[in-house]
Amino acid sequence: MIEIIGDIAPRPIMLVGCGSPRPYFGDESRPMIFVAEYAGPNAEVTIIPEAYHCDGPSRRPEEYAQRMVDFFDRAFCDK
Repeated sequence: MIEIIGDIAPRPIMLVGCGSPRPYFGDESRPMIFVAEYAGPNAEVTIIPEAYHCDGPSRRPEEYAQRMVDFFDRAFCDK
């Protein structure tokens, strides 16, 4: 992912990760922040602390939905 994510810039990108550690892998916060650095200044990172991989929307459905709407509004409507 590091090799290609920089090609996304200058387009906006939202990276969502979990905060609950998994065996052998830990949580996703540090890797997501690391990857965002390569994605450029338009990258945003959202970490859902109590989530495991891919279950953020079920842990905080309203907050997750609002973050996505806000992101897309900024990415496509604020031009």
